[in-house]
Amino acid sequence: MMSGGERDDSMKWEQARQEYPDCWMLFEAVCAHSDGDQRVVDDLVVISAFDEAEQAMREYLTLHKQEPQRELYLAHTSRRVLEIKERRWAGVRAAV
Repeated sequence: MMSGGERDDSMKWEQARQEYPDCWMLFEAVCAHSDGDQRVVDDLVVISAFDEAEQAMREYLTLHKQEPQRELYLAHTSRRVLEIKERRWAGVRAAV
């Protein structure tokens, strides 16, 4: 895993859309920042592409469970603009 900056195989959303048209894409944000309530992905690495949303979600859940520290996202490449709304969790967390 990268500790910051760009990786050699990273790309922008527009490039990913061109290389993987009309599909569900599972990707990792390797360079991202917050802007208000939006998460802005500057550079990403494509993990997998899928025709079916259900299959893509299963893969996302599997990877997220194995490595929850990775910044993984799932989006359809028909979206011209990648909009990711950040969720703020308010609540009590217990130490284990």
